[in-house]
Amino acid sequence: MITFSEFMQKGGHVYELIKLESVPNKLQMDYFTRNKNVRDSKALCLRCDGTGNEFFSMFKKCSVCLGKGVN
Repeated sequence: MITFSEFMQKGGHVYELIKLESVPNKLQMDYFTRNKNVRDSKALCLRCDGTGNEFFSMFKKCSVCLGKGVN
């Protein structure tokens, strides 16, 4: 498990759980979704990196996975 800042330093697209308390409040639900997908060993969507969110903080469903975060 890594912190959000460690995740960002690695450039994202790292298949690890992220400590939700380290994620900015407005992004926590996206990373909750991502963590669930990682825990369930699902292949993360390459466009949204498993968050289900189209743009990093624009709060629009990913057009590829339709908000699920998985392919």
